[in-house]
Amino acid sequence: MYSFPPRRPRIPQWRDWLPPLTLALALFAALLALGGDRGYFYRDGGIHAWNTAKALAIAENLSPEHNFRLAQRIWQDADGGSKYHFYSRFPVGGYVLIKLATTPFGSDLAAKLMAAVVLMLLMFCAAALLAYLAIARITASRWVALAATTLAFSGLYALYYADGVFNEGVMDMFGAALAFHGMTVFVQEGRFRQLLAKTCAALLIGWHVYALLLPFIAIGFGGEAIAILRSAAASNEKAKAARAALISLARSRYVALAAVSILFGASLLAFNFANEYTVRGEEETLADTPSFRSMVGRLGIGTWETEWDTFFERQLYRVGVSSAPYALARAAGYDFPIEEPYAPPFAPTAFGAAATLAALAALAFVRRYRILAATAILFGFCWAIPMRYNTYNLNHVFEALPYTGLTLALFTLALVGARRWMGERGGDRIAIAAAALAAPIFALSVFHAGQTDRDADEAERDKSAMADFSAIMETARGKSVRAVWHLELWPSQRLWSAPAQDWHTWMRYYLSGSYFQMNDKCSFASDADFIVTRYLDDSLGALTPENRSAFLYEETSPLELCRAERRRLEQSEPAARGKFDVYLQDSSVSYLKALCEPSDYEAPFYAHAYPADPNDLPPERRLDGFHPNENRMEFSDLGAAFDGACLMTAILPDYPIAAIRTGQWIPGVERLWEVFAAPPLDAETTALYEKIYQTITSSGPPAARSGGFDLYLDRDRSALSYLKEPCAENDARGRAFLSVHPVNPQDLPEDRRETGHDSLNFDFAPPHVAIFNGKCISTRHLPDYDIERIETGQWIPGGERLWDAEIAVSD
Repeated sequence: MYSFPPRRPRIPQWRDWLPPLTLALALFAALLALGGDRGYFYRDGGIHAWNTAKALAIAENLSPEHNFRLAQRIWQDADGGSKYHFYSRFPVGGYVLIKLATTPFGSDLAAKLMAAVVLMLLMFCAAALLAYLAIARITASRWVALAATTLAFSGLYALYYADGVFNEGVMDMFGAALAFHGMTVFVQEGRFRQLLAKTCAALLIGWHVYALLLPFIAIGFGGEAIAILRSAAASNEKAKAARAALISLARSRYVALAAVSILFGASLLAFNFANEYTVRGEEETLADTPSFRSMVGRLGIGTWETEWDTFFERQLYRVGVSSAPYALARAAGYDFPIEEPYAPPFAPTAFGAAATLAALAALAFVRRYRILAATAILFGFCWAIPMRYNTYNLNHVFEALPYTGLTLALFTLALVGARRWMGERGGDRIAIAAAALAAPIFALSVFHAGQTDRDADEAERDKSAMADFSAIMETARGKSVRAVWHLELWPSQRLWSAPAQDWHTWMRYYLSGSYFQMNDKCSFASDADFIVTRYLDDSLGALTPENRSAFLYEETSPLELCRAERRRLEQSEPAARGKFDVYLQDSSVSYLKALCEPSDYEAPFYAHAYPADPNDLPPERRLDGFHPNENRMEFSDLGAAFDGACLMTAILPDYPIAAIRTGQWIPGVERLWEVFAAPPLDAETTALYEKIYQTITSSGPPAARSGGFDLYLDRDRSALSYLKEPCAENDARGRAFLSVHPVNPQDLPEDRRETGHDSLNFDFAPPHVAIFNGKCISTRHLPDYDIERIETGQWIPGGERLWDAEIAVSD
């Protein structure tokens, strides 16, 4: 058996309390900074908010009424029986903790979210404290522990996901820290029961602890096996020694740890299987349950999609980002995006490779507790390698959190090495200096990670929705609720951004605790107690008339709501008429056809949005001048057929729109019909045009004048503006030719080098030209290369050239 070195007790002095107090203050500041105002979901849509809403919905639905099933959504079938949509990939313990934290707040959804966020932040602080205590035990230096912990927890991933209410985020981080502390106490003092208890507690909230146990058990058992087998080989009685060796190995505490952790985890997984298997369909087997499919996928069985070089490149990028405290990375000019690039940049990837090699090389110089250092270093890779397929998903950046173990080991080994090199006294000074630098680095990293780019209007809209659904839940909790097809509440759920499942998941949280169905078509008969819609219709008698964005109705069918929406649209004139009447209002586009056949809506729709201010477009879209919808607009997803009519509504970008080009098409074949639709020119858009006009004219004299138009180049020569005053509708017609000649012809695409210029021709008419208050204005963005000269003008296809001009650009 492995003998553990004794640990001599030491009476702490007042100086010994400075590092833990400093850490406590830093963590308290982090809790305040990262907590913030959580009356809305998160600083972005995507996987962070999606995972949070999913976990909150599961926790809300966890109740004796439903036999503690881990269901994301519950609804009733035609016979009144309960049906469940599961997403129970993780142990029940984490959801129980969320449930306990949120239950006291009743139907106040904003307070529940805040309580869950605070719970996660407390777990983040507890994980850091456990890491500090473990490192202080291993190194016998509180200053080394303070410096290493604050630097390791200053990484972007650790701070970004600190408020994420889901198992694979800070909850698993806390579980791993708890198990690692148990390992440290076990290696130093042999407290095996404490290790078992902490391991089982960690398994209750997540599976990451298995990736920590794997290297710990393998290295520990391997070391014991080598020592025992060497002793048996040196014995004169080989058979007796071999038998004794096998008995000793079978009694190893590492074997017992493996057995207990596997059995305990299997019992937790069995609870999930029982949750799902007992409500399966007649044709479903155990292999069809979501938990089983998830287990197979996460173990990479049959899903080896990622090449090893690509996989390890991505892992090294994650190590690099994790190992660089966020504040230092920002100071060096790197502001890493939380979404990983398809091709990881060289600098952070190389830094990750250097950090990994340095940590592994340092193991050769570790004399005591090498098993703990190796376990921390290998933790992230042991979690990622079996999940090579899943880790490849670019949205699953939270899979990088286990690499905090490597960064913790790296900083610890570096400071311990400095202590050995400088001697105990000099090393202590270095450790104190490192801690003095690490604390403000951590504080600055927390500050930067806590900053958000969230639009104030979007945040207010989400807060309003939370308040609305809190009022709805007061009446509808525990009852059958339907959200009809046109409930498009969320500013981030647009055709140009978040996936549809984000909206679905948020709704599941908002209506959790009820029997909830969504996306019902108008033709469906209503068998629900209540209907939720975003439209307030006085004739239907809303139960929540004070709400602002979501309204509850009783004994109302989806068909009546769709009829009310049709009546509302038909009270105004359509913005354009094509195969469908096109209506623009409330940042949405609606398509209505009174007499409609299934063949009319089989082809997908498209909508290209032209902003009033071209600078509202993403940089990659400015040359085109419009923003195409990036998700297919399928009638089956967004529309409904009723009373012989067809009606479909989709959300537009959240900025002032000059017009949209819309219609239907057969992908890769042809456009079936197309119209331009422009909303009425309101005061807000007119004021925006006037502001743009004043900004351009105040920048200096025009670069050229021709045909009554003044042509302005902006300061960085990235856009060309056409202005005319006075201007009439007849001035905005025909086509504009725009030829851009680069200084270096090699900047052109290969197919244009022969001509020597880029052609950015466009219709010189609305929506490319805005006409307002007797003025005309049109702005076109230019290619991103040095420009020698520009030739432009206006002409009538098949007719005359109205005017032309040439602008010399290069100095």
